Amino acid sequence: MAGGAVDALYLRPGANLTYLTGIRRQRPHATDTNAYADWIEGAYIGPERLVLVAPRMGSEFFLHQARGKPWVSDVRVVLEGEDPARVMREVLHRIAPGARRVAVDDRAWVPMVEALHAAGFQLVLASGLIDPLRMIKTADELERMRRTAAVADAVYAAVLKVLREGVRELDVAHEIDYQFAQHGADYPAFVTGVRFTRPDSDRLHTIRHSQRRLAPGDAITFDFGCVYEEYCSDFGRTAFLGSPPAEVAAMLEAVVEAQRAAMAAMRAGQITAEEADRTARDVLDEAGYGDYFTHRLGHGIGVTVHEPPYLETGDRTVLQEGMTFTVEPSSRVPNGYACRVEDVVVVTPGGAVPLTQAPRTLAVIE
Repeated sequence: MAGGAVDALYLRPGANLTYLTGIRRQRPHATDTNAYADWIEGAYIGPERLVLVAPRMGSEFFLHQARGKPWVSDVRVVLEGEDPARVMREVLHRIAPGARRVAVDDRAWVPMVEALHAAGFQLVLASGLIDPLRMIKTADELERMRRTAAVADAVYAAVLKVLREGVRELDVAHEIDYQFAQHGADYPAFVTGVRFTRPDSDRLHTIRHSQRRLAPGDAITFDFGCVYEEYCSDFGRTAFLGSPPAEVAAMLEAVVEAQRAAMAAMRAGQITAEEADRTARDVLDEAGYGDYFTHRLGHGIGVTVHEPPYLETGDRTVLQEGMTFTVEPSSRVPNGYACRVEDVVVVTPGGAVPLTQAPRTLAVIE
């Protein structure tokens, strides 16, 4: 903050608040709760003070989360009838007297931004301060991410046992989410993805799971992850019901080789994000599947499931030791089979090391 001439920092409830303060996230709401003054809730951080602001409705959560955290100076509860903009100004001047330049969470509410402008504050994006910190994981963060990855491995092993003829994509997706809960995860990190594909399938790029029932000759692709101890997993594998044809085995072999080549090339200080993407793409091009690899190779991951840097064309970030990514090449043939593999990895001087350990081979369901 001092280096960027930032007097105060405002973080709404979410990943950045969790990362810097340990205040846990609550599960995203399916509908807007619209608590009074919720647009100013969050952490207000000055050079030496941190004050949490919470609407009266739901303030118990913030009061509980503040316990045992000496870096939280106070919890300011906003009562119905109080002017939220006045409370916002009061707290900012309390944590940073004379503050003029405020770094604001990138996902702050529009009324919050308008109120700050109206009060005469100069605004900058908080991501400029926090993103560089979040890119490099500490030893503690990596240990949490290993435990999160272990949950994904265990859930995959459990869900393979429910694959049978006639089960719906929807049923499998619900089983995955149930298994996350059984293994202690807080909640899925994103909408769980399960797809059954075969030649003449016409719904490869539609919804992530449907009423479609599993039949012999179907390839099954998975894309799922969870939040566990505040860190995310993101996992992908491919299975097959019945005897897989040679084309599926060859396609998955190429996908796995593309992942292996990219991970081997991801040596700290020696490759950029876009070069890692190119490495995997070259393998799939050579194998004849390049036209069917239609997305980026991967993305940074940590307290959120997608965060910078991104393994894609145009991202020239040099990979550094301690960065964590997904590496997820795939081949998705229109109206045909799909194969994918995805692991969370950590960058080291010798290449990327996977945190997830489940076999990458095709899981054949008899």
